[in-house]
Amino acid sequence: MSRRRITALFASSFVAFSLTTWLLTRANFGGDGARDASTPEGAVRMQLDALARGEAPVAYALFSPRYRAEVAPEAFREVVATHGEMFRAKTIAIEEVSSSVSREEMRVRMGAADGQRYVARYTAVFIDGRWWIDEMHWHADEESPGRVFTIAHDADAARSLRRADCGVVRRVA
Repeated sequence: MSRRRITALFASSFVAFSLTTWLLTRANFGGDGARDASTPEGAVRMQLDALARGEAPVAYALFSPRYRAEVAPEAFREVVATHGEMFRAKTIAIEEVSSSVSREEMRVRMGAADGQRYVARYTAVFIDGRWWIDEMHWHADEESPGRVFTIAHDADAARSLRRADCGVVRRVA
C-alpha cells in the first residue's frame, strides 16, 4: 500500500470515529434534546435548566395547576433556596417508570455540582396540549455501585439472603 492510501485510510477512519463519538455523546447527554413542554422529558429538562440557573419562578411555572394550587410559590422558593446545590446538575439520566397517554412517571438520576448524587421522581401530566409537572420528589441517591441487588420472591428467601450479608435485598412484587 502506498503512503498516500494509508494516510487517506487513517484520515477517513479518524473522521468516522470522531463523528460517531460526537453523535453518541449528543444522544446520551442531550446536547440538543427537547427543551420544551411538548414532551414530558422536555418539561422536566426545562425545569432542571431553570433551577440550575436559579430561576425559581420559571421552574415553578412548569408545575401543573393542581400542584400550584397545593404548593405556594414562596414554599417552593424556600426549598430551592435551602437545597440549591442539589438543583445544579452536572449529569442527568432520565428513566421512564410508567407511561400512559396523559401521564408519565420518570426517575431522574443526577450528579450535582457539589459531588452528591440525587434521585428525583417526577410525574408529568398532559393538559391543554402540553406537559406539566404534577409531582416532584427528591432524595439523596444512596445506592453504591459496589452493592449487589437481588430479587427475593418470598420472605424466607429475603431473610436468608440478609443473613448471608450479600448486599441489599429489595422485595419485588
